Amino acid sequence: MGVIVEAKGLTKQFYCGEVTVNALNGVDFTIDEGELIVILGPSGSGKSTMVNIIGGIDMLTQGELYYNGMPLHGLNRNKLTEYRRDHIGFIFQFYNLMPNLTALENVDLAGQLSANPLNSMELISKVGLKGKEDNYPSQMSGGQQQRVAIARAICKNPDLLLCDEPTGALDIRTGVEILDLLMEFNREYRKTVVIITHNADIAQIADRTFYFRDGKIEKIVKNSHPLKTSEVNW
Repeated sequence: MGVIVEAKGLTKQFYCGEVTVNALNGVDFTIDEGELIVILGPSGSGKSTMVNIIGGIDMLTQGELYYNGMPLHGLNRNKLTEYRRDHIGFIFQFYNLMPNLTALENVDLAGQLSANPLNSMELISKVGLKGKEDNYPSQMSGGQQQRVAIARAICKNPDLLLCDEPTGALDIRTGVEILDLLMEFNREYRKTVVIITHNADIAQIADRTFYFRDGKIEKIVKNSHPLKTSEVNW
């Protein structure tokens, strides 16, 4: 498998009045196609900033970023929007579902943005919500809403799925079930998945773990034998 994401000297600065905040400070890494990457680090270490830049939400200040060899640095916001639409799926800690749409309609909406979507009803069933497809978000638990959010992100059939604290608002049992779904997407569809988390135990299911501190990658640890969630002592 080839490299899907490559970063060289990734730097992001924010300006608060006369104060410059270095959210990322010269980060280098590659991510291979089909990898499951976990990103660990304290709050403010640059994890979410990095993922937002990879996903085309934020623009980098300096450095080079490539997606399948295509340079993303220097793209304007319209081109970054096209890149997000065509290649990226997002899952966040808070589900961001459309409250006036049913579960199935929320998933369908994402599929309409893709040239090669997956079957939305099949995905609803795959995430364990068969029979709930006509429910609105207000009629579902947090775990069920996160399942809809996962089905919605996967429906686009993205090459790269970016997950920012996807289990952060869930209890342990439901969180493990959500991780199972993400691992299944990674293994079954052979798609690249990146998970930001504060939970160090999740690193045990990853192919590699990036440890962030102070806007830099402190170390990258390769896991020769990633565990299944059922093998992790939560």
